[in-house]
Amino acid sequence: MNFNKNSIVLGTLLLKGPLSRQNLWSYVSRFNFYSGLTNLKMHLDRMVKERRITRKVSPLSKTRGQEIFEFAIIKENERNNIPEDTLDKIKTEINEFDKLFEKK
Repeated sequence: MNFNKNSIVLGTLLLKGPLSRQNLWSYVSRFNFYSGLTNLKMHLDRMVKERRITRKVSPLSKTRGQEIFEFAIIKENERNNIPEDTLDKIKTEINEFDKLFEKK
């Protein structure tokens, strides 16, 4: 798998676990592959249809009165294998973001 939109989304979900769309956007927007949150939403919808990721309603969202989806990687899908060098690039960016977030 090349370093592209798919590998970024899959790698982030693999490293960070299930995330809401907004939290996922916080990580993947740093790579400048998406023009905006709507573009990410369309890509996530396509990946759900391809059965590369899952989407479920977050249990916390029911208390807020709105549905918030959490996305997670389907590890059994053979197309979801990410090379170590690609995963290392994603991990580096995520760690930098986490450091910035901790400072605030």
